[in-house]
Amino acid sequence: MEKQEILNTHFLNENSINTPNEDIFNFKYYANNVQKLIQQNANNKEPITFGIMGKWGEGKTSFLNLIKHKIEHFDKKEGDCEFLAYDFNPWRYSDQDEMLFDFFDGLSKRFYLNYTTDLQEIGLYISKYGKYLKAVKIASTIGMPVNTFLKKFSFDINEIFKALGEDLKQKNLTLEVLKNKVNAKLINAKFKVIVFIDDLDRLDKDEIYTILKLIKLNASFANFVFIVAIDSEHVSKAIGNRFSNYSNDITDGKLFLEKIINIPIQLPRIEIEDLQNFFEIKLREIINNLYFLDKNKKDNLFKDIRDEFTHVNYRSPREIIRVLNSFFISSISLQEEVDLKDLFWIEWLKVVNESLYSQIKNYQTEKGLGAFFVSQHEIINFNDEVHINGQDSSLANGTRKKMIERYPDYEWFLNKMFPIIVDHDQSKLFPYINLTEHFDKYFSYHLIGKISNIKIKKIEGLIKDKDIDGVNKMFVELYNSGIEENKIIFKLQEIIKNIKIEDGRDFFFNYIFDNLNFIKDSGQNMFDIDSKIRIIELTARTLDSDIENDNKKVAIELGEKLDVNELCYFTRKTKDDKLYKPHLEQLIVDKAKKQFSADLKPLYLDPKNPTNKMIMHNWKKYNSDEFNKYIINSLINLERVKILIRNFPGFWNNSFFGALGFREYDYMKSLINVDSLYNKIVEFNPELVDKIDKDYENFHESDESTIEQNLEQFIYLYKTKN
Repeated sequence: MEKQEILNTHFLNENSINTPNEDIFNFKYYANNVQKLIQQNANNKEPITFGIMGKWGEGKTSFLNLIKHKIEHFDKKEGDCEFLAYDFNPWRYSDQDEMLFDFFDGLSKRFYLNYTTDLQEIGLYISKYGKYLKAVKIASTIGMPVNTFLKKFSFDINEIFKALGEDLKQKNLTLEVLKNKVNAKLINAKFKVIVFIDDLDRLDKDEIYTILKLIKLNASFANFVFIVAIDSEHVSKAIGNRFSNYSNDITDGKLFLEKIINIPIQLPRIEIEDLQNFFEIKLREIINNLYFLDKNKKDNLFKDIRDEFTHVNYRSPREIIRVLNSFFISSISLQEEVDLKDLFWIEWLKVVNESLYSQIKNYQTEKGLGAFFVSQHEIINFNDEVHINGQDSSLANGTRKKMIERYPDYEWFLNKMFPIIVDHDQSKLFPYINLTEHFDKYFSYHLIGKISNIKIKKIEGLIKDKDIDGVNKMFVELYNSGIEENKIIFKLQEIIKNIKIEDGRDFFFNYIFDNLNFIKDSGQNMFDIDSKIRIIELTARTLDSDIENDNKKVAIELGEKLDVNELCYFTRKTKDDKLYKPHLEQLIVDKAKKQFSADLKPLYLDPKNPTNKMIMHNWKKYNSDEFNKYIINSLINLERVKILIRNFPGFWNNSFFGALGFREYDYMKSLINVDSLYNKIVEFNPELVDKIDKDYENFHESDESTIEQNLEQFIYLYKTKN
């Protein structure tokens, strides 16, 4: 990523609405009415408290800001009060006392900022009031009378008297006396103070109680209006807990709150259309910051997510911001290694239901799928079975049922992300979350030991450009990256199956066949076929299934690059109706003649090689006399005879040879001149031939047999059938 791209990449902030121009939820209409209500009651001297009620993240701060907007600039008639706004956020303070005393300090400074003598005087009074309140608090804490405390610690009470009037010198000084003097000054100055308190529901129960007590008692000055943003249920529970042992009993807390809040105002309901509009605006902003996507991909991703999320019930604007930011950081980490639409859904779940998200995240670990040797084509659907290459394979874990029982409202989500019925061929083209090879990426956020889809796409681009050096470099990187061989082979197979002729298919097939030795053997499968042979067979099947193009030229080109054994695997996956099939069969014969000499290295010396009979079959088919002569000339001793016969019994479970039964003998007879072969045995071991008669013991073709027993079985069958 370029440095400039890093600097320009950012998250969505959770800043609240500050002006009506930013209001896309249409809060401003209700906020304007609240402003008018405050203005119309400007001459009401009694302190009053508005409570803006709403859940976490629903926009209480935004609504508070809209009420505050230009509230100090009301149109006023002669004799009306002036307005002064004071913001107080109690969440900034570390303890209750600091929070309480700083309220008065900050409020007094707010008055000092005005240059009229009356306001500065009020600010001074409030500052002294706060200091005296602090002295009272400290004195009561240490058990000392306040006047004694003030004198002992050099607080000059006469300075307070002087500020409030010389006539108070001989009177008992109390908070109530001080408050009354502040009230008188406020009323005389005709000033209305609007105190905005936010984040109350972020405090603990004692701090909440302190603020409510401040509103109702300590700061309940004349001409004061408190506007407090509150999650009423949370605050009621906190107050209830402070006075009750029953944590879920909020009745007492509600009653207490009702005494504090004079006018409760429920936060306006955000219309679904407005919330959807907010989501789309912020989604577009996030997607535009995904630097690794071009404009077309950004537009398509925006449309796909927007269209799918039209039916989702968002709980609040803040929830939308959290989902989008979570998606953003995951997208930057994974880029196009995953399906970004699937990633958005799983990040959404992380925010709205962390418990279900965690259960899905830990699925493979909990269920031990890694212990199963399964194809990379496995589809995760959380049902009682998984699908492997289109077939059902029972794991009987019942995960889907358990998830639905616990989260019935999310059954649609499981069906969407982990469908029971899957188009396997189509799904393998994309890095969906329900594919085992991609599943972990959605939760691990790294590619260690995983195939990079970005690299695969780069390889595909190099193939289209027929850049052989570039393709070779990318595959070298893959093989040197420490990724498991079977994962690389799987990706190679995916490219072979899906690449189109116009995208460089023939170039790529030739490149693969030129570099077959580069493919490491990842182990033979249950059919004794290693990775290299699987690639060869898949390429043949891909050409064979292509009915739109004449693939004779490329098929023969590829065949020329193979040795005779590899060519047999390639040819056997080509159907007989392909016009180039005879050319491949003849090529097998030509290669066999060059590779296997009759005297030194006859083609049948490795009886376990399953291609031996295919080579014999094609040689017999295209030049029978030459083949018969080759076989007879190769039988220079009895050991060669036994090895030739050993090619025809079944090799059971890739572990032992069976008997030469009637069926095997008949097939052998279709290829080999059994008369000549029998005569060779008579020549080399006439005693054995005489020993085997029609009373030779019965045997079954699946019986494990030695090479000597196979020889005896041939003699018996020859005598029996001739």
